Amino acid sequence: MRHVRLAVPAKLWALLCVTVGVSLTSNAVLTCTLTLLGFVYLGFQRNWRLLRSFGLFYILLAFLLYLIRFHGFHMAVFYVLMFWSLSPVFIVAWDLIATPPGELAAFFSRMHTPTSVILGLLVVFRFFPTMRDEIKSVVRSMRNRGLTAPVQLVCHPAVSCEYVLVPLLLRCLQIADQLAVSAVARGAEYPGKRGSYYEKSPGAPDCIWFGIWTAAAAVF
Repeated sequence: MRHVRLAVPAKLWALLCVTVGVSLTSNAVLTCTLTLLGFVYLGFQRNWRLLRSFGLFYILLAFLLYLIRFHGFHMAVFYVLMFWSLSPVFIVAWDLIATPPGELAAFFSRMHTPTSVILGLLVVFRFFPTMRDEIKSVVRSMRNRGLTAPVQLVCHPAVSCEYVLVPLLLRCLQIADQLAVSAVARGAEYPGKRGSYYEKSPGAPDCIWFGIWTAAAAVF
């Protein structure tokens, strides 16, 4: 089943409203309602993979909070509370970061944003997803060579880190070269107005979520 991708303005507005809502309260229950609304937001877009990942992470946070509240568990209390409070922001922000770069570039280009700013934002937005995929590739390669055994990691931690960092740094250099070539090929240096295959105007679903997030922020 295909994703129902919302337009970039709707995602930016969602991030702004969630940030405002989180900053106006320290109540864990109210923050939870924003997080649940974020899960509905992901479900509306049929982004099941992201919904499943954040859902499992949120269940883990809820379990840790239960231990803190009722069983005197005091390890990493600050970080648990921080991630619990900022979970709505993480959900909406990651959905924005995972937006196809073409849609982001098209939106910022319509806003007459300078090309250097657009390229910088795209690099920032795609950094974490790209690094996640590259680390998975490196770990998979190490596993195929038998370099992820617990004995290997415990007895040779420095060598294990080297096995991860060296190919990762080389991939970063290759990706940087590919990005430069791709930017030139797509007309990044062209001074005139550029079009895009990814231009997407807000529709009825975007207007609905504009209203929902605005109402949520107004309640807070």
